[in-house]
Amino acid sequence: LSAVGNPNMPVPNAVAALPGMDKMATKMMQKKIDDNGTATIEELIDLSLESGVDLQACQMTIELMDYDEDDFYDGVTTGVGAATALQHMAESDIQLLV
Repeated sequence: LSAVGNPNMPVPNAVAALPGMDKMATKMMQKKIDDNGTATIEELIDLSLESGVDLQACQMTIELMDYDEDDFYDGVTTGVGAATALQHMAESDIQLLV
């Protein structure tokens, strides 16, 4: 988690750019999540999949970032191109592109 240029992190950019600050910011957010009892990313993904949400991973991003499709959660649709994603979005009631 980078604090550089992030308006949600109350840290000056000069401090946020110091070595180790990303790791510290990540630990701070993990502690905040634990202290507040907020669901983790993993829990939110599991809950979404159990609720029938269709999570799709962009094929171009998978290739660009050298991701292994086997590392994705079971139930996440991989290898989705832009045209396919747009078609699915047009047929859906709710869409969220991240």
